[in-house]
Amino acid sequence: MALIETMKTQSNWQAGPAFRSPTAAGERLAKGRGFAYARYFHSKFPGYGAAWCVWVIDVTVDRQTGKVAARKVYVAQDTGAMVNPAGVRHQAHGNIVQATSRVLKEFVTFDGQGVTALEWGGYPILRFPELPEIDLQLVERPDEAPMGAGESASVPSAAAFSNAIFDAIGVRLREVPFTPSRVLAALKNAPAAPAANAAAAAASR
Repeated sequence: MALIETMKTQSNWQAGPAFRSPTAAGERLAKGRGFAYARYFHSKFPGYGAAWCVWVIDVTVDRQTGKVAARKVYVAQDTGAMVNPAGVRHQAHGNIVQATSRVLKEFVTFDGQGVTALEWGGYPILRFPELPEIDLQLVERPDEAPMGAGESASVPSAAAFSNAIFDAIGVRLREVPFTPSRVLAALKNAPAAPAANAAAAAASR
């Protein structure tokens, strides 16, 4: 797929299995990189397709607090012909910021009576200092029909984050948001780094 090849160049993607270079056990911050792509579909099933979008994201995971920090997001989007490229860029940029916030922080709380998050102060969102650097590329397709942007740039976000977190700490998170408490719970089941496994095996011989 041409869009994926575009992203490989844009992000300097290095092929290979995830979690192949685990951060040393004594280091607090584990680094990871994740990839995902998807297409946004409108209307009732089966719907009709809008833009394709690809994410590569670099994260750090604090192994003491469980906090995931988005460092840099690379996004490439194929919207077909763009009538208003600046408008598509603004839309995609907003999608990236909102999706990052939703994946890492946003959730509504409930009790037995209903919703307990009744005001904005009780609803967590990403703060300006937490915003990642964004590298956004819109692929030019002037000879194709416009597909529409919609919220296409949001769709790959959770999968890309999940893959990046796996690359960092070796465990899968499948329930968003990826809050510190969920990361810490996952870390309890994290595998030992391959080098540590090898050392333990050698010591037992």
